[in-house]
Amino acid sequence: MSTAPAPARHPASSNYFPSHWRSLDYFNLYRLTLALALVFAGTLFADSELFPPNSGARFVSVAYTYLVLAALFVLGIRAHWPRFQIQLTAHIFVDILVVTLLMATSHQLAGGMGLLLVISIASGGLVGSGRLTLLYAAMASIAVLLQYSFGVLEDRVGMDGFFQVGLLCAGFFATGWLAHTLTQRALHSERLAQQQAEQLALLDRINAVAIEHSPDGLMAVRGDGVIHHMTPRALALLGLTSAPTPGTTRLQDCCPELARLTLNAWTISPPTLVTPTARLRVRRMPLGMADDSQLLVLEDLREAERTAQRLKLAALGRLTANIAHEIRNPLSAISHAAELLRENAADGEQAKLAGIVGNNARRLDRLVEEVLTLNRRDRLNPVPFNAETLAALIAELRETEEIPADAVIVDMPQTLDFRFDPDHLRQILWNLLRNAWHYCRRQAGSLRIRVHTAGRMVQIEFADDGPGVSPENQPRLFEPFFTTDAQGTGLGLFLARELAEANQAQLDYAPGDDGGRFSLSVAGER
Repeated sequence: MSTAPAPARHPASSNYFPSHWRSLDYFNLYRLTLALALVFAGTLFADSELFPPNSGARFVSVAYTYLVLAALFVLGIRAHWPRFQIQLTAHIFVDILVVTLLMATSHQLAGGMGLLLVISIASGGLVGSGRLTLLYAAMASIAVLLQYSFGVLEDRVGMDGFFQVGLLCAGFFATGWLAHTLTQRALHSERLAQQQAEQLALLDRINAVAIEHSPDGLMAVRGDGVIHHMTPRALALLGLTSAPTPGTTRLQDCCPELARLTLNAWTISPPTLVTPTARLRVRRMPLGMADDSQLLVLEDLREAERTAQRLKLAALGRLTANIAHEIRNPLSAISHAAELLRENAADGEQAKLAGIVGNNARRLDRLVEEVLTLNRRDRLNPVPFNAETLAALIAELRETEEIPADAVIVDMPQTLDFRFDPDHLRQILWNLLRNAWHYCRRQAGSLRIRVHTAGRMVQIEFADDGPGVSPENQPRLFEPFFTTDAQGTGLGLFLARELAEANQAQLDYAPGDDGGRFSLSVAGER
């Protein structure tokens, strides 16, 4: 079955908008109404004294023609063809021609008919945004002057009527100028309003994006406890599974502890709220509304603490980078002198003291190296890793730490595919392997390395049969300089997590009853 092609649509001029076409449609509706009124009046009074003999029928004929043209104009307006300005000019020209012909049928009606042109000129100026308004006034003036001049030549009117015609023409120009001026002012105001609306819309969009992506949770709550608005971040920080209904849900129903805090007066400092997902500091700000609405700001203290730690380590890294050369040179000299003293020691006591000096010098050197590595964590060069390369890296680290082969059980699938900076991955795995070997029982199978995939994620788990991490130490496990080992620097696990985050990976501790367990999660390749 064939379908007829769709009719071509004529694009409107870029200077005109749908509102212009609607105004033109209303203007033509006035024309249709006027034409009907003229047809009715001409038919009713055709034989009256208003018209000279045989002029009434001519009046009715012109009125009927006017009605037909106005009906045809409807089709052009609906199709938006021809262009807007051409249609408007054609409408005004028809108005001028028809009114001039109607004026010629009766000199008694000429003055009243001429006033109809004032409406057409004013409407044309307003509908057409003030364009060509003075041209329409000039066309109407010329038509009226010509019509009256023909009447004078035919001795139907006297010369004294030119004064009245002149006043009517002056009215045409005054109306045209006034319509042009008012339209230009209205357009200027409309442009200003549109610019302000666009700026307000931009500001609203900026505010919306800033609020939705704020690291703090934001809630707007009425004085009676009904929630106005809650951002997704606030929803996540409070650990809520479903979003409240704005204007209906009460704060008491979804978060009773937070509702209790908002009822109390905060005299010293903002209170702290512990939720299943975060530890929050709650601040409130009055919005200055009649319903006593207030804004609740939920600050994630853990994120603030991590930021403070990063700033601290960044400052320490810059400081260490500047003085590393000055520190390492004396350390090298101290280490070398300690070796010489131990080799030339006369008794065991001197050798012991030389060993203490050497061990502490190596500890300081390792501390400087770890801080320098932390300072270089953003220098990424990710490369592909598969099961073979990962197994080779684990075997290399095991041999470096002199861990027996039977002490480590590696469970790994045959296919793996992920990307990681090789130096960073080496540092992370070395830290985890060294810690696991330090705290395990050092028997066959004491260390278990399991690699598996979960969706697109690749997880590398390190488990040992040691005592694990005590519950009181678990919250501080990844803090810088926290260690339970007298010989440790306290930077190993913190450095490992920072390097993991630099590679868009995540390092976590999984508490349990069967020793320590750490898990490194990294996104696999698609």
